[in-house]
Amino acid sequence: MPQLPIIVPSGFRIIAHRGASAYAPENTMAAFTLAERMGASEVELDVRFSRDRKLMICHDETLDRYGYPETKVAECTAADLASLDMGSWFSPYLYRGERMLQLNTLFRVFRERFTYHVEMKEDAPSLPEALLKVISSHHLQKQTIVTSKYFHLLKEILRLNNSLRVGWLVSRLTAENVNQAAESGFFQICPRTDGADAEQVKPAHEKLPEVRAHHVGSIADAIRAVQSGCDGVTINWPDWLTHAKPVADNR
Repeated sequence: MPQLPIIVPSGFRIIAHRGASAYAPENTMAAFTLAERMGASEVELDVRFSRDRKLMICHDETLDRYGYPETKVAECTAADLASLDMGSWFSPYLYRGERMLQLNTLFRVFRERFTYHVEMKEDAPSLPEALLKVISSHHLQKQTIVTSKYFHLLKEILRLNNSLRVGWLVSRLTAENVNQAAESGFFQICPRTDGADAEQVKPAHEKLPEVRAHHVGSIADAIRAVQSGCDGVTINWPDWLTHAKPVADNR
């Protein structure tokens, strides 16, 4: 077994996936706070609308996995969602009472301390404009990369603000999707770790600024992302990776 943490290149993005979600309930303040304590300077998170059109940080459409069967985010107000215990499903002893966050809250607390990889999780035509309003209101355009599997939503983001960086989430790299992303002016293409190797990443870099991997389920996946030449990876265990410490100049 490789010794942890794994040393990665200085520019490699170590992105805490939904915060430090291997150690704390995903997408909660506890997970993002722990990610920062672990040294992560970048976080990934998911946004979708509440019934009253607030941007909530939540991965799933329904809350069954968190202990609320048949409860849908889109059918609840932001106040309803904020009243739910989003920590006990992970550990009732350690995290009972953790709340679902609004994107506004996360931005207000952490400000420029993070680079935010914000995934538009639902296919809602008004989501790009609403997301841009929140990003702009906190002056975090330079600190944010917007991602989605929905190509047309990313195109809409760039139509509204062509200086914002966007990343397209795909299963694997292909010549077709790399060309499509490049022609659209995307900043990143984001394959699964098992959908990219060095032979695919190298030509992708000739057309796009960054290739960022996702879906790390093991140490082997993390190593694969690094060795493939990717520019970063979302990872539930941000403490598995670290940047080399600069060598002191003792002259």
